[in-house]
Amino acid sequence: MIAVEFKNYDKTGIGREEVDQTANYLRRAWGRLALLCTNVEPGKSAHIRRNSIFSDDKKVILFITKADLSEMLDMKDRGEDPSDLIMDIYEAFLIQHE
Repeated sequence: MIAVEFKNYDKTGIGREEVDQTANYLRRAWGRLALLCTNVEPGKSAHIRRNSIFSDDKKVILFITKADLSEMLDMKDRGEDPSDLIMDIYEAFLIQHE
């Protein structure tokens, strides 16, 4: 199962607290992958916390922006597989984490 959380934040942004909240959903029954969908790119503290959670607990939290969701819809319209974009985001996460 994949946890998907939507944060409709515009002014305050996404930080470490929001990442911690999403990480708390990732338990054995839910799996170890979550998509955190946001209006804006998460802040530096969110990225740092996400990397710490991956290093410590092997839980993966991918940040999906409104632009990513729009691109996924466009991909579907073109007959492409939108999950390819999620795989690209996952691979980029692993590379930046190294």
